[in-house]
Amino acid sequence: MEKLLQWSIANQSDDKELRAKTPAPDPELLAQLFGQAVDEPTQMKQNMAVITSPEIDLENKLVAFDNFEMLIENLDNANNIENLKLWDPLLQQLSSPEPKLQALACSCIGTATQNNPKSQHNFLQYAEGENGMAKLVELASDKSPETNLKAIYALANIVRHNKEGVESFEKHNGWDIIAPILNSDKSSEKLKLRALSLLNAALSTSIDSARLEKLQQDQVVKSLLGLIKVDGHIGCVDSATSIVTTLMSHKYSFDDEEKKLVVQAVEQLEKMKDQISHEDLQILKSVS
Repeated sequence: MEKLLQWSIANQSDDKELRAKTPAPDPELLAQLFGQAVDEPTQMKQNMAVITSPEIDLENKLVAFDNFEMLIENLDNANNIENLKLWDPLLQQLSSPEPKLQALACSCIGTATQNNPKSQHNFLQYAEGENGMAKLVELASDKSPETNLKAIYALANIVRHNKEGVESFEKHNGWDIIAPILNSDKSSEKLKLRALSLLNAALSTSIDSARLEKLQQDQVVKSLLGLIKVDGHIGCVDSATSIVTTLMSHKYSFDDEEKKLVVQAVEQLEKMKDQISHEDLQILKSVS
């Protein structure tokens, strides 16, 4: 309420500098105060106007972004991003100089496209643009933990069960970001889990010989086997084991070095039988 009062006083002032410095109040709050029933599509547009305004401070932009993401958790609202022509201004935030806005843009993309083929398709119409798939892949390797987590979240939801999404991901060298994350001691367990989720999603459409060869060439399988250790994060161990056995079901051919790693992985899994899939363990044991 105090901010609303400050804005009202400044807005009536002849001092242009004061008016410029005073951020606009939250559109939803204004609507409530004046008894206006603002529908959700209008709220989406209002929040995006706040996010993109050069005159509004970061704090209010972050609030508007949170509001926008809550709105698009609803499937109809997510699909309305395209109808309201909001994809372009949303994607522009991927190039914001403010990391928090970049992260929130990634998060909104991920939320909109999660289990939503229509919004996946809508995003992919912009995938070749300056702030499309290539930018998301770039942000997935960003130094900011918040940004790369959210970028990987977005990528996973775009490509899951979506052939066109996987093709765009491949075109922009998306596979190249996975192994470095899994191999790095600096990667948090949460980041590794996100990378495994992305890998699993990218394999959800099809696994052909070319894709298997690419995974071997990029040493992704070595990275997966390296995660299977008794002192590792159980979520990472379980996910890595599951992905490796899935690749085996598609006739993945291990090279000699990978076979040695499989033997080591089996030894580790034997020590944690009560925590992992017995079926996956037996499949790995079959590697000669």
